[in-house]
Amino acid sequence: MPKRKPDQVIRHEIVFGRSERELIEGALVAYQINRIATPTVALLSDVSAMSIVLTALGTYLGFKYSIGSLAIDTTQDLINDFQNQYEAYKLTPEYQTAQTIGVGAAAGVASQLPGGLPLSILIRQLFG
Repeated sequence: MPKRKPDQVIRHEIVFGRSERELIEGALVAYQINRIATPTVALLSDVSAMSIVLTALGTYLGFKYSIGSLAIDTTQDLINDFQNQYEAYKLTPEYQTAQTIGVGAAAGVASQLPGGLPLSILIRQLFG
């Protein structure tokens, strides 16, 4: 015998209070952070991926980062190599020129602002 059609529809509604919504929101934020942090940590623990990140960072900072030897086994060795190359780069004339141009441009922009002359003096004192 076939099942007959329902003659009424019952609707159930669940309403959360403020404290339950806050608990659910906190759980969702923790879940989202975990979904982002886990692959990021895995990426940064890989030597080849970290070398790509440090090469991009070196390019952004204005110097060419090159992996000195292919015998780098850990990301800490890679980071130490990057720091050593960056410290050496900061002693070069190219870095000094870039800093002078950057500070001069910042001071020039600051002097054009209303009341900007003291700000440009402060920028020159802070950066060069």
